[in-house]
Amino acid sequence: MNSKLVMAGLMLALSGGLHAAPVADDVGALLETAAQQRREGNLRLAIESLEKACKRSDAPCDARVLGELGAAYYQAHRYAQAADALSEAYARADSTSERALFANDLGNLSASRGRRDEAVRYYEEARAKAGGNAPIAVSAGLNLARLAPPQERLARLQALAVEIAGIADTHERARYALNLGAQARTLGPAALKLSYEQLDRARTTARQLNDRWLLAETLDALSQLYEDRGRTADALKLTDEGIASLQAEQAPDFLINLQWRRARLLSKEGKDALALQAYQAAVEHIESIRQDIPVEYFDGRSSFRETLEPIYLGLADLLLRQADAAGAGDNQARLFRRARDTVELIKQTELQDYLGDRCIVESARPLRSSALLPGTAVLYPVILEKRLELLLETRDGIESRHVDIDAKALRDQALDFAASIRDAKPDYLVRARALYDLILRPLEPTLARQKIDTIVVVPDGALRLVPLSALHDGERFAIARFAIAIAPGLTMTSAARSEKGTGKVLLAGLSEPGPVLDKLPKLTVEMLARSEVTRGVRSVDLKEGLTLPGVTEEIAELKRTTHSDRLLNEEFTVSRFREQVSSGSYRIVHIASHAMFSQSAETSFILAYDDVLTIDELQTLLRAEQVQKNPIELLSLSACQTAEGDDRAPLGIAGAALRARAQTALGSLWPVDDQATKALMVRFYELLNVGDATKAQALQRAQLELIKNPSFDHPFYWAPFILVGSWL
Repeated sequence: MNSKLVMAGLMLALSGGLHAAPVADDVGALLETAAQQRREGNLRLAIESLEKACKRSDAPCDARVLGELGAAYYQAHRYAQAADALSEAYARADSTSERALFANDLGNLSASRGRRDEAVRYYEEARAKAGGNAPIAVSAGLNLARLAPPQERLARLQALAVEIAGIADTHERARYALNLGAQARTLGPAALKLSYEQLDRARTTARQLNDRWLLAETLDALSQLYEDRGRTADALKLTDEGIASLQAEQAPDFLINLQWRRARLLSKEGKDALALQAYQAAVEHIESIRQDIPVEYFDGRSSFRETLEPIYLGLADLLLRQADAAGAGDNQARLFRRARDTVELIKQTELQDYLGDRCIVESARPLRSSALLPGTAVLYPVILEKRLELLLETRDGIESRHVDIDAKALRDQALDFAASIRDAKPDYLVRARALYDLILRPLEPTLARQKIDTIVVVPDGALRLVPLSALHDGERFAIARFAIAIAPGLTMTSAARSEKGTGKVLLAGLSEPGPVLDKLPKLTVEMLARSEVTRGVRSVDLKEGLTLPGVTEEIAELKRTTHSDRLLNEEFTVSRFREQVSSGSYRIVHIASHAMFSQSAETSFILAYDDVLTIDELQTLLRAEQVQKNPIELLSLSACQTAEGDDRAPLGIAGAALRARAQTALGSLWPVDDQATKALMVRFYELLNVGDATKAQALQRAQLELIKNPSFDHPFYWAPFILVGSWL
């Protein structure tokens, strides 16, 4: 597996990245300090010092300071601010070559934002205006080569190698050789000689200059070249040398990549104990800068999933394999706990990425098996490249089973099954049994021996889209044996038992949308309307297509059976909702309205009559002192849905609960028949209000009653309802 650059700072080194102009005046010390801070990953300090410098001056901010500030914003992935600073620096530049420098920087910014054509225009301008400034011309040329069609790249790099040789400054010549060599490495066998020559020259120069950072970067690139070619021993030697070169430096972001490669290479050589140390070191470096890791998306994949999740999974994989080899005993239990804690770190960061906020989710804290009630098990299905690992935790400790299946094959099965019941297809049972055999059957002996009646699942990847309640053992659905709840991670879930009864309920319903439709993009409205075909609504008129006729009846029935206040249609405005909730009078908030959860919190929402409620808005609404004194126990979203096929979308239900500071959320994975929804919700609240049923047991019993009704026995009607968070 090829390693990936983990932080933006590493990207800068290999892309001819943003940099300040050479300085020799009183601004020089500030720029050199800020550049060093950026290099070491201290972006906040760099930005603060540069912003203060601009505010202190009575005159307009120096173009060079603005350029360095733009570089710091860029590295922090604050792209809008970077664009403002760099554009202003470009406008204030004193010379053509300085404008060329900032044009090149703006090109890098455009490339990072996926604006290829814009980036090419900036790079071409920089190359044209560079004049006699060879470093700027070469930097722009390297950036153009990176964006060129594959068949043109090698020829461009070969021509640029000649230009690099003519750069007078030894240090700059080495950095551009490193850039070229790193690019050539990706072009296949024909470019290997060019790649090695350039990287070797950069390494030699770095040693001559005693530049530890440049040496580490070059050794990193060379070791990747050798890893690509299967030269494990050589790659490991260079990686170790790169790590050693940074021992005296504060460089956690750079050491992540080096330690990750070291772990992979040692694992290939069968040196698992040393590989485990390297994986742990890489994870510790990530944790040390976790709050500074930017949250963003590349082609729908979060920054964490794209670059860092494989490191955590590599550590978990190795821990699980060592536990399996250790055999029963204290050492195996310790390894299982470490693997479980690593998976919890993954889940925590996934939810942070979804919410776009590193601070909203608490740091993971160890979980004690003894805290689980008898009859309760926590299941972590961990999807690895070539197998599915099933970590099961009960009061007696943690054990694991593994199933040999390729990750892609498992994802395909999960999506196929989810689609079959989401579309109410009659032939779902074969798929339901196949997934049962993969996920639950290997655990049956333990589940039976410990008399497990409640399973709390911490799902992974595409398994988030699968309602485990609908898996089938050949005789009955899983829900007939187990109450099932979902947790985004046990370290983010309250295990406190709720008071008996429902308490006071706020019922908010929208059967006929109002002015909110004018505030939504037409495509969003059309998407919501199309989804309602499954609820029996087939109107071409968008507003009519978004009516939920069963909501009025659902709210009326719940009003009759609960101690509640009601907001229906034009009463359900954002301001009225805020006013009611902020009173702190409600233990349950029930919203019967369109809600859409997609790949991020930013694109997820709930419809009120006059406007949308975003997940972030939920947090704003519920910051009232009275709400914090009397937190909401349950947030019910009876007409919500998750984006089909998007395995991040179900995180939105957990995110909504977290933002609302609710212990639990009840939502659905797809739009459900009105009558089925009403029947399930009414029965769910009745069961909560009487007897000693937990929330998970109340949902289980309500679902089982739907299954007994021949009109609703297909999983389409009852399976999408999922309980997320506290199951008690």
